[in-house]
Amino acid sequence: MEAMDRKMPSSIDYSDVLPLSVPAQSRRRKFFPVNGGEFRDNGNNEIRIPISSTNALLDAEHSYLDFTLTNTNGLAAFSVDSGGAAMFFSRVRVEQAGKVLSDTREYNRLIASVINPVSETGDGRLAGTIRDFTQAGNLVGAPNIQPFPVAGRRGDRLALTSCGTGQNIIAGATCRFAMPLMTGLFTQDKLIPLPLVSKNDPITIILTLDVVNNYGVYTAAVPAAGSMPITKISYNAQLIEVGPDVISQFSQMRDMMGGQLALSGHDWEHNSELLAGGAAGGGGERIVNVPIRKRSVKSLFWVANSESLANSGLAGDYLLFNKSFGGTCNMDSFQLKVGSVVYPPTPIQGPGDSNSPFSQTRRGECVQELAKAMGTLGFAAPTGRLINTLTYCANAASLVADETANGDNGTGGAPLAATTNEPVFCAPFGIDLDAFQSTALEAGVDTATLAQHTSLILNIGAATIGAQDKTIHTWICYDKHYYFNRDGSVSMSD
Repeated sequence: MEAMDRKMPSSIDYSDVLPLSVPAQSRRRKFFPVNGGEFRDNGNNEIRIPISSTNALLDAEHSYLDFTLTNTNGLAAFSVDSGGAAMFFSRVRVEQAGKVLSDTREYNRLIASVINPVSETGDGRLAGTIRDFTQAGNLVGAPNIQPFPVAGRRGDRLALTSCGTGQNIIAGATCRFAMPLMTGLFTQDKLIPLPLVSKNDPITIILTLDVVNNYGVYTAAVPAAGSMPITKISYNAQLIEVGPDVISQFSQMRDMMGGQLALSGHDWEHNSELLAGGAAGGGGERIVNVPIRKRSVKSLFWVANSESLANSGLAGDYLLFNKSFGGTCNMDSFQLKVGSVVYPPTPIQGPGDSNSPFSQTRRGECVQELAKAMGTLGFAAPTGRLINTLTYCANAASLVADETANGDNGTGGAPLAATTNEPVFCAPFGIDLDAFQSTALEAGVDTATLAQHTSLILNIGAATIGAQDKTIHTWICYDKHYYFNRDGSVSMSD
């Protein structure tokens, strides 16, 4: 038997050093909108920020959006939903030379109902109050740096994932928000070669404002359209300046690769479908069409949300956190069907009838599959700390009775969705479709090659999906490739 090759441990291998870098300098630069300085949901509601440089690479992982929001709603105070700064934007796009490179719809709902609940830890939630002002005692009586300032606005409630009192941002207050962009080209870890993009057609971030009712919870009065203006917005970019010789090497590398320099990342695509509730909806197998045509779908996420306020006793959706709240539709199990193949082969068990005293004990499989779809199952806290027994598939009635949330916003004249001083109720679900768990490109399910029909199958037992109709929002996370072409354009394939 041959002896194994010996290798010196890295801790004493002094010949093992990091590779030399190219001459470069890191600096921060702010990019501003080109179509105005003030934006409102009922007026100039689209923000366009071009990103360009002739000698610097963009580090998207360390760049972020920064803006000011003012509450001009007379006497109405305001509390942001759990998506934080993302709550103001219903759609985020990235374009170049008129081509759409990325388009994420229902962006605020995605962040509030899926990504933040799954990925944020308790410590992250507390840190988020600095940049997002989510569920904290800002500007009312005492700052949120004090753990026990005023009853009903205690900073320690954040650790219990409690919603705010609707008084975080008082009338007339101006607050500063910051957030990263989680879409398209900005989700990959390589530096973006801005000098290879045409100066006349830069990469442009386009943010669309949502209506003010969807930002969070208000008090005292109905929020008026246009009453939450956004100003002083900028994209704070981390740029790496390099010399002309390095840019020349990029151009040579692009030419050697057939005239295209490729970057790979992932992106999100949203779809929705309405399911009838009540006796008209019935139980059994309910089919939700998911019209996707992608070569590599990594994961599917979905939430069920009611748009009705019937039996809730609420005068409008501005009185509840309507973007983060969701329910189970009383499902016993669910699967994704692509063509004739179902994923996973064995259905994922759901909580079942929300009125059953055993439904609260049937949430474990959904939580684990959700973490698997997000790629966090191996973590010590796979779903962070925002998803727990008080919040997941729960509503106001779950705090006092053995039941879960089917997604109805109210019953018997009482609200079930989160309003104030309650946990951040959420009910995201996920299905993992990635064969190699983010270690290989295009290892997901191919729905494009054979143009296969795709649908989400909800198996409902004897109960219906609830008294109210439900909108099923689905997002797929899929692999995407971006190509920096010789003519200065950027193209993509998925």
